[in-house]
Amino acid sequence: MGTIKKFFKKHRALIYLAALIPFFVSCYGYYITGKFSFWEFVYAAIAVYFVNPVSEDVNAFILFGEITSVIVTAGIILSVLKYAYAKIEHFFIRLKKDSTVVYTDNELGYALASSLKNGYATENDSRPEKVKNHIVMFEDDAKNITFYSQNESRLKDQKVFMMMTELDSTLLKATDTSEADLHFFNTNELLARDYWKKYNLYSHKSDSFKIAVIGDNDVADAIFKYGYLNNLYTLEQSFEYHIWGLTGSKASFIGNLPTDNKDKIIIHKESPFESCDSFKDIDRVIYCLEENSIDMIQMILYVNPTAEIHCYFKEETSYEDIYDSDKIITFGALDDLLTEESVKNESLYLQGKLFNYDYALRYSERTAPSDYKKEMENEWKKLSGFKKSSSIARADHYWIEKRLKEDGILSDEDEDALKIEHIRWSRFHFINHWSYAEKRDNARRRHNLLVPYEQLAQSEKEKDGIYDAMIKKEIERLV
Repeated sequence: MGTIKKFFKKHRALIYLAALIPFFVSCYGYYITGKFSFWEFVYAAIAVYFVNPVSEDVNAFILFGEITSVIVTAGIILSVLKYAYAKIEHFFIRLKKDSTVVYTDNELGYALASSLKNGYATENDSRPEKVKNHIVMFEDDAKNITFYSQNESRLKDQKVFMMMTELDSTLLKATDTSEADLHFFNTNELLARDYWKKYNLYSHKSDSFKIAVIGDNDVADAIFKYGYLNNLYTLEQSFEYHIWGLTGSKASFIGNLPTDNKDKIIIHKESPFESCDSFKDIDRVIYCLEENSIDMIQMILYVNPTAEIHCYFKEETSYEDIYDSDKIITFGALDDLLTEESVKNESLYLQGKLFNYDYALRYSERTAPSDYKKEMENEWKKLSGFKKSSSIARADHYWIEKRLKEDGILSDEDEDALKIEHIRWSRFHFINHWSYAEKRDNARRRHNLLVPYEQLAQSEKEKDGIYDAMIKKEIERLV
C-alpha cells in the first residue's frame, strides 16, 4: 500500500488524468444517444460531477460516468476538507513554544514528523514555516543546503537541524555569519550513537573483549567509528575490533588507525563465511547487512553458541524467540531511532557548547560570568564543522567519565581520567584523517599534540580537564 501511495505522490498527473475518466466516458455515452450536439454532451458530462444529470437518457457509459464522478467529487470534497483541517491544525501548532516543522520529500521525514509532540511535515522547499524549530531533511544534501542558504535571514535566531547523508559536516567552514542556530545530523551516526549507549561495553571494561563488525555500508562504518571513539573506559582495557567487508584504501586507513592503548584493529580480507573459524573466540558479532542475516546467525551459533549476535534491520525484527540463544538482538529500527529527542538532542548540543566555552575560558584565563550564555553561543558560532563535531564528541563520551567517577574507579584528581580523555581526543582526530606533525597545520590536518599523553607539556595535559567550576556543574547536570 505504501508503494502505491508513493508512486502516485511522485506522479501526481496520473491522479488528475484519472479524475477525467468519468467526463470522457460520459461524453461518449451522451454522444452515442444521438440526441446531443457537441457542446450539449460536453455540458452533460460536466454536470454528472455535480450529481445533476441533464437528461433521463441512460446507458452503460453514462451510468459508469455518474457513479465514478460521485467518487471523484467526494474525493475532491474530502481533500479540500482535509487541507482546511491541516491548515487550521498547523496554525494552532505554530502557537506552541516547541513547534517544529520537518521539510522533507521522503519516508524518513514523515516518520520523524509523526513522532513530534507539536509539529508536522511539509514538502515546501521555498520558504520556512513560522515556527521556532526547523528540521530540514530532503533526500538530496544539496537541496537541504540550498533551502537553508536561501532562507538564512528568515531563520534568524531559530533552531535548524539539517540532515546530511553524503556531505561530511566536519569539512564545513566556520559559520560565524550564520543567522540561525544550525546543527547537522546523520541517521547512521544517530544509529551508532544510540547503539553504543544501549549496548555499551562498560561491564567489560576490565576484560579482553573481541568485537566483529561485518558490512561494507555506511551503517558498518558508523558502528565502527563510534565504537572506536566511545569505547574508552580504562587504560588497561583490551578490545579487539575485527572488521569484515572493507577493501582498498578504506581498509588500509582503518587498519592503520592508532589506538594509543592496548586496543587492536584487525582487517579480514576474506568473506566472513569463508573464515567461520575466526568467530570461535569473538565475544560480539555486529552484522550490519540486512541480507543473509539468518545464514550469519546460524553460522555463528554453530561455531560459537555463546557469542552475542547483533543484527541490523531498518524495521522491527525479532529472532530472540526463534533460536536457542538469549544473546541475539536486532537494532536499527527507524521508528525507534528517528524521534524528536534523538534528532534535536538538546542536552548533547548544549554540553558540546559548554565544553567549547570552557576551553575558551581557559585560553583567556577567565572564569564564566553569571550571564555567560550569549558569550557561549558566540564562541560556538566561530567554530568550523570539525571543531563543533569535536566538542560534541567530547560530550558524547562524557557519561562514561562521569560513571567511572561515580563508581570510584576514577576521581577528579586521578591523572588517568586526563589520559583517557587525551586518547579519546586523539582518536577523534585520527578517524578524521589528522596525523602528527612537529608543527601544527590545520589546512593539512596535521597536529603537534597527537602524541602519547606522557610527551605533552604540563599546560597541555591540564587542557584535558574541565577548567571552570560553574561550567563543570552545568555539564554534570546535563549527563
